[in-house]
Amino acid sequence: MARSKAFNEEEVLDKAVAVFWAKGYEATSMQDLVEAMGIQRGSLYATFGSKQQFFLQSLERYGKVVVKQFLDILESKPSAIESIELFFAQLVEHLLTAGPLR
Repeated sequence: MARSKAFNEEEVLDKAVAVFWAKGYEATSMQDLVEAMGIQRGSLYATFGSKQQFFLQSLERYGKVVVKQFLDILESKPSAIESIELFFAQLVEHLLTAGPLR
């Protein structure tokens, strides 16, 4: 019988995004990810595969989260103009606070 995972995959992917964002893909080691996630190396490999596969899955998760946030913004105002104004204000804020890309 397979054991159940002691971690939430989405939370792990969110943490991985932060590590990859801070260090860059090339500079991030599997040990960095293991330490940041607080899970065993074997669990990481068993769940996500290689570092490249893990990166791609975390990038996909990041895209889904960001797209949902921006869609929520667009749907939050009664008029299209207000939605678009808020969307671009939030987009600029996101880009200014996200830090440099590596």
